[in-house]
Amino acid sequence: MELTPFEKTTKEALEDCKGAIKHCAKNAIHHLEKAWVIADIDLEMAIFRGITAEEEAASCLFYTLKNQKYKNSNKLKFKEHTYKQALLPYIRSVIHNLTEFNEHNNKPFGSPILRHIEHNNRKAISIHLKVNAINMVMTPTPPLHFNISDKESGQILTFENSFKKTYQGEQFSTALKYAKHIAGERNRLLYANTRGRPEISGDIKGYLEAKKSNVFLLLHVMLLIDPWINEGHSAFVQQALDGFLLLLEKIQESELCPPGNGT
Repeated sequence: MELTPFEKTTKEALEDCKGAIKHCAKNAIHHLEKAWVIADIDLEMAIFRGITAEEEAASCLFYTLKNQKYKNSNKLKFKEHTYKQALLPYIRSVIHNLTEFNEHNNKPFGSPILRHIEHNNRKAISIHLKVNAINMVMTPTPPLHFNISDKESGQILTFENSFKKTYQGEQFSTALKYAKHIAGERNRLLYANTRGRPEISGDIKGYLEAKKSNVFLLLHVMLLIDPWINEGHSAFVQQALDGFLLLLEKIQESELCPPGNGT
């Protein structure tokens, strides 16, 4: 498995994490590496390790929120597959909605730039946003602790509409379909049926590249939060967590995740 220079530094930064955060993050990378090793000799297990890598990266982020005692983080269930499977489409949806917000407001910011930095004697990730109107760069500290206010009224924009999009309508359907797909894929890999034993075919290398991208996205989000624990809670993180829990409520209402299905 080949890593970009940024991904290599991310992997190194995991050594500065502690406890379950560190172990889940490193195990996510371990599963990815093993998946690449066995891809040509055991396709089914390579895919299974790819799924597990993504779930371990999700657990790593859950532990980060719980460790920093974000409100309602205790509601995150580490043994529920659906909680972990729904996280990635939710984060991608939030990123998409923030991009839309920027577009619809005459692009006040340029594309965000992530950088590895040293913070509190450990490796962390920071965000740098170019403020287009004044040709300056904004660097929130902590990286996800920010709000934007209307220049006319001074009213703070809470991104409530952006979060609503992630658990309503089309984007809810996307998250639900993704979680159902992963759940079905897991079962197809492990169990025979009346038609015979599991047989998988397809572009395994492309699949594993996608899983690597997913895992590192989750690890990058973690490194935007975990190293900044001494600076307190980030407003945007709390808003995102609240929206994620609402998404999970809707998914559970769909009966995708009946009680006790975690392993």
